[in-house]
Amino acid sequence: IMRYLVGFLMLIILASCSNDDDIDEAPDPYVLEAIIGSWAYDTVTVNGEFYMYQHTEGCVKDMFQFYNEEGKLFDFEEDYVSNCDICAECAISSTNLKWELIGKKIDLYFGEQLVAQYEILEVSDSFIKYKRFFDVDEDGNEDEVEITGVPYDPYDEFD
Repeated sequence: IMRYLVGFLMLIILASCSNDDDIDEAPDPYVLEAIIGSWAYDTVTVNGEFYMYQHTEGCVKDMFQFYNEEGKLFDFEEDYVSNCDICAECAISSTNLKWELIGKKIDLYFGEQLVAQYEILEVSDSFIKYKRFFDVDEDGNEDEVEITGVPYDPYDEFD
């Protein structure tokens, strides 16, 4: 009987413990609303080293956009000007992904595959700052990258 009692108590203890990894954190409602829009890259900080983002002169700025509207539910688009040292026109490359906000973290997906995660550090009507980790210099170690953006809507897609 004692063995059954101890086993029963262990089941109750295990059942009462919660694992935060199993609980989806609700999206931050302010962040969910504030990130929607079109943003031009402004600054980049890699492992503490600060840089102004260099856009291609004479072309639209490199930008990223968070959509959440009919026809573009949770769509993320990133546009950047390809290397145009010798070209007469601005060649724009686009990446299109789906996004999901969990707390203040944004998971970006290509189909079902998670390809990146951004952590929103600050966001307002005039500024966005997020952090992500990836191997910038391809040395085998992930780098901490903070990126800021400012509102930029050259195609008037957002109010």
